[in-house]
Amino acid sequence: MDGLKNYWGEPNDRPHKVEGSCISKTLNAAMTGAAAGTIHGAVTLAWFPDPITSEKRFGGVLGKSDGRQVLRALARPSFLMATAGATFAVIECSAETLRGKDDSWNSMIGGMAAGAFIGSMTKRADIMTSTAFAMGLFMLAVDYTGPIDGQYKMRDTTNKKMYGVLPNTHKEGPELSALKEKYPKFNHC
Repeated sequence: MDGLKNYWGEPNDRPHKVEGSCISKTLNAAMTGAAAGTIHGAVTLAWFPDPITSEKRFGGVLGKSDGRQVLRALARPSFLMATAGATFAVIECSAETLRGKDDSWNSMIGGMAAGAFIGSMTKRADIMTSTAFAMGLFMLAVDYTGPIDGQYKMRDTTNKKMYGVLPNTHKEGPELSALKEKYPKFNHC
């Protein structure tokens, strides 16, 4: 990671572990969840281009979406994902404070809480329980393995592919020269 700079000239710190107070972790998780939920809602609206309308007393304009329903279609996944992210952050931070350790088990506990929240949307205890365990195990695995930093390990190879393979001026190889001698009508290629 030596020498990599972001837009502002500071060292590139991505991917990183979110540090700070529980409030800053929770706000970070909620804002990230809200952004992801808004993108999900926008993609869903674009994927199904039929007009979104609600039942009105005198009927609506046919073929035109109702603005309130569009906002609802954007806001609902945004709020759900923001709440799931905030639930994860609050419970993970609380587990870290209560246990006095900063390890992957805190992520599992937070993942179980977030999974329970996600599963509670179905109003079925069996789905809520299985979602909690699955999300807890997933978050344990993600936190245990650490950030994926393969792009930093392959930086030299990528730079060589982009800038170091071809010479600055083109030189014909012996195979191309032999083909041009064999087929003189293709010399201009």
